[in-house]
Amino acid sequence: MSNMDLDNLRLKIDSIDTNLCQLIKERQSLASKIMSAKKGVFPFDPKREEELIKKLVNLGLDKFLVEKVWRQIISSNLSMQKILKIGVAGNDDEIQSAYSAHFGNYFKTTYFLSVVSLMASLEKKDIDLGFIDSESINKLKNQTEIKINFDILANVPLYKSANQKDYNIIKLKSDQL
Repeated sequence: MSNMDLDNLRLKIDSIDTNLCQLIKERQSLASKIMSAKKGVFPFDPKREEELIKKLVNLGLDKFLVEKVWRQIISSNLSMQKILKIGVAGNDDEIQSAYSAHFGNYFKTTYFLSVVSLMASLEKKDIDLGFIDSESINKLKNQTEIKINFDILANVPLYKSANQKDYNIIKLKSDQL
């Protein structure tokens, strides 16, 4: 391949990148208009997000690429609508990486050393949502001394490799975020 061929290919990629940026800006504008149309309804809709990502994967793109890219786009749009306060149970690299892959750096994040302290903060409404590994959620459900009514809004990531953990996004049952 000659340098001229390489330069032409790079120019085409640059043009595609410019078009992608314009489409993302347009998407952000529409997301803002949708929030206005919702008239203050809480914008976080994990079921809609999951449907969207599955639909995009069905268009033939790599599932890991789609989830990673669209999670960031969705989180960016969501942050324009509401800055969520999210608690993360644990502060090790693995959970921080999973949280960042899902929500990015767009929200007010508090890391808790224990699930119990996160749940207490959720109950006091110091945080809107919790991000917890599924194994801890299952242990929590089996403990009789801790009774906090919560809903699991989503299991993430949607697509994971064999060595990845499952995580849950939770909120209080009584919350009408």
